[in-house]
Amino acid sequence: MSGEQLFKYYEQDHPDKDYSSVVSLLPYALMMDQQKAFDALKRIVRENKKLVAVYPGVAGLDPDTSEMEFVGSIIDGGLWIAL
Repeated sequence: MSGEQLFKYYEQDHPDKDYSSVVSLLPYALMMDQQKAFDALKRIVRENKKLVAVYPGVAGLDPDTSEMEFVGSIIDGGLWIAL
């Protein structure tokens, strides 16, 4: 499955709508570079990892990122890959 197909799946058909909303932040974290977003999503799925939106100072949305890979900035926070 291509990165674009994966992105559309997460955006439209994935049953976990909360996670779908996190995946939708991926292009923003990568400076609106759609191809980078597609490639990153393919890698995340292939490696069985998860995206995590982190909002510093917000209870429950500010996990320990020491074991995560930083993807990029999003409004009021950052997008990370849980390793």
